[in-house]
Amino acid sequence: MMTDQTSELLAYIQSQIEEITTIHAQAEKALNAVQGKDHVTKWKRKVVNGLEPYVSQAYLQHITKEWLETTYFVGDVFDELADEVDMCRRHLKKLVKDIQTTGIP
Repeated sequence: MMTDQTSELLAYIQSQIEEITTIHAQAEKALNAVQGKDHVTKWKRKVVNGLEPYVSQAYLQHITKEWLETTYFVGDVFDELADEVDMCRRHLKKLVKDIQTTGIP
């Protein structure tokens, strides 16, 4: 049986997966890659803050480190952005799977 909190969290994660897809599409069209990256970074901060009331401190620290404190440089800013967005999407999808199988981490 899923609690209201779990349903709420899953709905939030799903909406954020959709939102990052939109943000990334806009970022790819941005003339200024740095501006696109800025958008993605703002979104990442928002999601980390949004997850905070639900997830454990350990999970929050993990995702904060992965998303906000680690910088990946692959050379091309647009490639870098695509990799970053993919990573975020993967993490969110894994979080959904974990919540559904073992509960909120």
